Amino acid sequence: MSPSELKTAVRQAVGSRAWLVFLLLGSALTVIATFLTNRWLGAEVLCWVLGQGASALAVFVGTRRHGLARSRPWRLMRAAVVVAWVATTLGWGIGGVWLGHAELLELYRIGTLAAYVLSLAALILLSVQTDGSRWAGLLDGGILSVGAAMPLWTFLIAPAIAVSGHLSIGLVLALVPPVIDLFAYGVVTRLALDSRHAPWLYMLSASYLALFVADSAYLLDQVAGRPADPLTTAGWLGWFVLLGTAVLHPSLAGAGSLRPAAAPGRRRIRAFLAVALLSPAASIVGGWRSGAGSASADPAVTAVFTPADLVVTVLTLVLAVLLVLRLSAVAGIAETQAVDLRESLRRQEILQRSLTHRASHDPLTGLGNRALLIQALQATPTAPAASASALLLLDLDGFKDVNDTYGHPVGDELLTIVSRRLRALVHRGQTLARLGGDEFALLLPGTDRQQALAVAERILAAVREPYRIDGRELYVTTSIGVLAEAATTATDALRDADLALYAAKAAGKNQIAVFDYTLRAERLHHAELAAGLRKALAADEFTLAYQPVVNLTTGAVYAVEALLRWTPSGGRRVPPDVFVPVAEDTGLIVEIGRWALEQACAQAKQWHRRYGIAVTVNVSGRQLRERSFRDTVLEILTRHALPRNALTLEVTESMLLATSPAETQRIVAVLADLRAHGVRIALDDFGTGYSSLAYLRTLPVDILKIDRSFTTPLTGADHRQARAFTKAIVELAAGLDLSTVVEGVESREQAEILQQMGCPLAQGYLFSPPISPAEVDDLLQISPWQHVA
Repeated sequence: MSPSELKTAVRQAVGSRAWLVFLLLGSALTVIATFLTNRWLGAEVLCWVLGQGASALAVFVGTRRHGLARSRPWRLMRAAVVVAWVATTLGWGIGGVWLGHAELLELYRIGTLAAYVLSLAALILLSVQTDGSRWAGLLDGGILSVGAAMPLWTFLIAPAIAVSGHLSIGLVLALVPPVIDLFAYGVVTRLALDSRHAPWLYMLSASYLALFVADSAYLLDQVAGRPADPLTTAGWLGWFVLLGTAVLHPSLAGAGSLRPAAAPGRRRIRAFLAVALLSPAASIVGGWRSGAGSASADPAVTAVFTPADLVVTVLTLVLAVLLVLRLSAVAGIAETQAVDLRESLRRQEILQRSLTHRASHDPLTGLGNRALLIQALQATPTAPAASASALLLLDLDGFKDVNDTYGHPVGDELLTIVSRRLRALVHRGQTLARLGGDEFALLLPGTDRQQALAVAERILAAVREPYRIDGRELYVTTSIGVLAEAATTATDALRDADLALYAAKAAGKNQIAVFDYTLRAERLHHAELAAGLRKALAADEFTLAYQPVVNLTTGAVYAVEALLRWTPSGGRRVPPDVFVPVAEDTGLIVEIGRWALEQACAQAKQWHRRYGIAVTVNVSGRQLRERSFRDTVLEILTRHALPRNALTLEVTESMLLATSPAETQRIVAVLADLRAHGVRIALDDFGTGYSSLAYLRTLPVDILKIDRSFTTPLTGADHRQARAFTKAIVELAAGLDLSTVVEGVESREQAEILQQMGCPLAQGYLFSPPISPAEVDDLLQISPWQHVA
């Protein structure tokens, strides 16, 4: 990290905690000032000057840091704290304490009152700038404030006026602040009720609550003619401390986009109900208590309570009017939302129709898609007495070249033109669909073989006409597979038509092929392979070949991988990638796999005893799903006296992807159990699947086998990326305490590169091709490197 980055990081860390430091220091200063109240005036004033000055500085710094320096509400708030600080410093500190001119204290009182007004104006602007109704914030703040004003009048202001007997300037100056505080508290509380995750608003609300309590207590002290209670000092300074803390808090960064909901939230509605019900009730109770004692009260005092009742009545009426106005605004919002809802439902209905159309139509060409074609096929009669029908599958010849040469936009335009030409050949009741890519289908109900061939010829002629796109003249043709036989299901129809299409493409471009049952030869071949596999074990047609796994550092053989080979009697060897999938499909792989494991363990016993090498056996997903697989493996190892750590079972992640989550968990449990018994587990073809890294966290794996697709590019022209990938896998495996085997090593250069990467093991034709067990005995007597040489 550079010095500038370090400096920035430190500044950000300090800035994120500045509010907490300010809160702690401000609280300490408030405690000191509270203790000094009525004890040491000079020190008390100094605490005031320091506290208000620090608050003003915090407001300046916080608004600037959070990008609010130019915001009108926050400019007014800055002005409020500055005016309060100047009034305290000049009026109280210099004038009242230092110079001893009591008249200058009026400057302090007037300046403080001006600061109150400025802060209230700031909060009103902040509320008005939110979304929704322009006056929603003021209405909500007014409801909360007027509701709280009724008990305030009943329990505080009216008794104060009654005790004083007349309204003096001093009493007015003491009465006004609580009223301003109350309205300010109502406005900021309204914002806090609906604005979640805004701690600064809660702090700001608490600051005005503290100010209201302090000013109310001061009013009572003034009326009673006693010195200000020290707790009023705590409330006054608490306002400045909490205000500065709120502005410094990181959550203020979202104040510029503060958006309370125009419609009241649940918390705001509960607050409205509490105000509407409890405030008049509190005023009634207060008036009743005052009236109960009026018989013995002074007449001058009793006279004050008649206007007091009038004030409460007026406040109640004002509260009712405000609630009605707010409910009217909410009703307007509800009506607007109802209109919006109806419009949304209308748009949703249109969207639903559009989605339904899209679900059955191709977005590029506007033709039907596979789903629509299947629906049409299912609706086509298949009974022998029903009228004939035909299905044509089309695939464009040369379309890929157009796409690769001129780009997808040209290819899309070509598909659009082909679609228009095909549409011109389609009659009512026929279904034309694009199945994807450059493949189309045409269902012709009531059409026999000859008619279907005539339509196919017209399609050939229409498609091979030249295409003018972007000033170029392009040519494509099409191959067509025709199914004119009755099919039992839509799937059968598509399958048979697809076989005919493949036959047409195999015959060359611009050809038509009609389905007949000879095209099912591939399926027949599959069945023949399955039949041959069923008797292959009994006929002793399977053998095992072994390919060594070599230690790249020492050149010694580390293990041998058993590879299954099948040579039918009197026939040619069948490649594993041909017969293994058939064995998987038929379930024969379980029996064949058991035979391979049995043979490998029997043959590896002497190799392990003499040379200490292990044997690796590939295991299919079908085998792992067998509940007896774990016991079978352990039983074979015990019977052949082969140590369990001398056997490695190879699995692929693809076999796990083909199972359900429950099956996958069970397979993982089986592998973990075998691993706990000492059998090693290898993950084959690592890096070619979609979730290899994810399975590393759950599979009990000891070895990663890196696929040969990573090996070949190691010495290619563009080898940097391939080497980086391979090295990353090797290092990942090492970090997870896994061994690594790289497959497909065919040159010394590849082996040297892998050795430099730290890869411990490799296999490939550089060391040896798959060989017979007898050849393994010969190979183990010499170094693989010498053998290659």
